[in-house]
Amino acid sequence: MGKLDGANVKILSLMQDNAALTADEIAEEVGLSASAVQKRLRQMRADGVIEREVAMVAPNVLGGVSLFLVNVQLIHTKHNTIGAFRDLVSGTEEVVQCFHITGAFDFCLLVAAKDTHAYEAFSNRMFTEDNYVARFETSVVLRSVKYGFALPLEQLLARR
Repeated sequence: MGKLDGANVKILSLMQDNAALTADEIAEEVGLSASAVQKRLRQMRADGVIEREVAMVAPNVLGGVSLFLVNVQLIHTKHNTIGAFRDLVSGTEEVVQCFHITGAFDFCLLVAAKDTHAYEAFSNRMFTEDNYVARFETSVVLRSVKYGFALPLEQLLARR
C-alpha cells in the first residue's frame, strides 16, 4: 500500500474507536460512498495496515481481573534465549501484551490473572521454573487510567 491519504486516516481513526461501525456510518463521517469505504477497508486489510479487529471485554463483567506489569531480565541476551522467551510468552494466555524493551530489563509484560494467587502460580511457572529468567519485578495495577490500542494517527503521520 502506498501512503495513507486523509480519507484512509479518518477511516482508521473511526475504526480504532469502534470497529463495529458499518461502512455506511463511516462513509457519512468521511464523505465517501459506502462502497468506496468498503474498498479502502479491504485494501488496508490486505496490505496489513489493519492487522485485526478485536472486541475489548469489560473486566468488571468477569467478576474483576487483576492486572500486573512485569519487567523481566533474561539470564542471557543471546538471540536463541530471546527467541525462546518470546515463544514462551506468545503461547501463554495470561500475557496480554509483551514488549521487548531497552534498559535494565529485557521485556515488559502486561499480565491478566483472576487474583494474586493466580498471578503467583503464573509467575512460579513462567519465571521461577524457567531457565531463561535472571530476575523479574512485578507491579500491581491499582486502576487503569487509560487503556486501549488506538494509535494517534494524526500526530504520527503529520509532516515535520
